[in-house]
Amino acid sequence: MNWEEEAADGNEDVEEQPPAQLFYANVAEFVTEQLAPVYRRQLDPAGRSTTFTWCAQWWRHEEAVSRLTGLWRAWEQLRTDPSTGLAVWWRDYADPTMRVLFEEKGPFHGCTPRTHSPKGVPLTLEPPPDGLFD
Repeated sequence: MNWEEEAADGNEDVEEQPPAQLFYANVAEFVTEQLAPVYRRQLDPAGRSTTFTWCAQWWRHEEAVSRLTGLWRAWEQLRTDPSTGLAVWWRDYADPTMRVLFEEKGPFHGCTPRTHSPKGVPLTLEPPPDGLFD
């Protein structure tokens, strides 16, 4: 018997687990029902605060959507860990992600908690030389 056959034999007794059911159907539901209620910060409605910047229309910021989607998926994975899952989620995912989103010059720069008026622009790019990634 070769190593591939041995590996296959060893896995016969292992039952495949169905994927865990999502608690939230999508990132918007996660942000609305989980993140916003528990992540409380003092925000200046006029956006003059240099401490925390937020945009009520976070879903119009591609970077925020991507970061919050990752945060939601990490939460979905770690929420079922009864020991340190939530602590790991806060330490390794929520706090670093929210620090970036709340930064004064972060993805919401120019916006306020009431208005969407972004100042950021996409990174400028030049195409790579032909054949560089072939």
